[in-house]
Amino acid sequence: MAYNGRMQFFELTEALSEVPGVEVAVRRGLVSVHIPALGDTARLDPDEVMSAEPVFVPTRLPAVQLDLRLGHEILPLIVTVDDFVFTPVYADDLVEKGAYRKLPAMPNLISYSEMHRDVRALGKAIDDATLDLDPETLAATLLAHRCFLAGAVRAGLWPVRVAAWWEYANARVGGPVGLAPLRADPDWDDLMADVTEARRQTAQHAPQATGRPTQATARPTQTAEPSTQTAAPQQATRFRISEGSLQPIPSED
Repeated sequence: MAYNGRMQFFELTEALSEVPGVEVAVRRGLVSVHIPALGDTARLDPDEVMSAEPVFVPTRLPAVQLDLRLGHEILPLIVTVDDFVFTPVYADDLVEKGAYRKLPAMPNLISYSEMHRDVRALGKAIDDATLDLDPETLAATLLAHRCFLAGAVRAGLWPVRVAAWWEYANARVGGPVGLAPLRADPDWDDLMADVTEARRQTAQHAPQATGRPTQATARPTQTAEPSTQTAAPQQATRFRISEGSLQPIPSED
């Protein structure tokens, strides 16, 4: 359904009711769209929703595309039974004007689950001594992931756990060579404040945990998946960037 004027609350909630498992509520003038599988909620102003239409997705399960008027742009937010799909922010909108930055080919759309997977994978790779990650590759990957996160925030999401992994990786490498200076972003500052608060609460409710730092550079514990296996020594694996993700380069052996 397309709308030329203000989209009423009931019209938006009715459109989203076609997607099973999605929890929709009206709070403080906003429509909250919660997906339990992700643990995150999109908060939308009906005034910014230009249309709400069923859309085909590869899973063939019900999905709705919301076209959001954000500034001078109209951008999609796709709501599926277990995911959000949105548009990453352009790197040029994040880095200081005229600053050098290297960025891999960016996807036009990315799902929340893909963003979480890729950012967490980099956070874990940082601590893997068998991986050879050159500074320029790290800088470009961190910038790509920052574009993903900014796109999520622009679409009304608040990805605290994903941002925690990004901040962990960025802090661990200590600002790699080639990382472009980023513009001031109050929304990002607020998100980082929530990351710090989430870590504080995690440390407070897990006082017996030892061996894990609790300061700002602590590895996110909500999504950590410690391994019980001991890896055998192996040669370093080299990686390249493909659409914002680290991809292994096949060995020439």
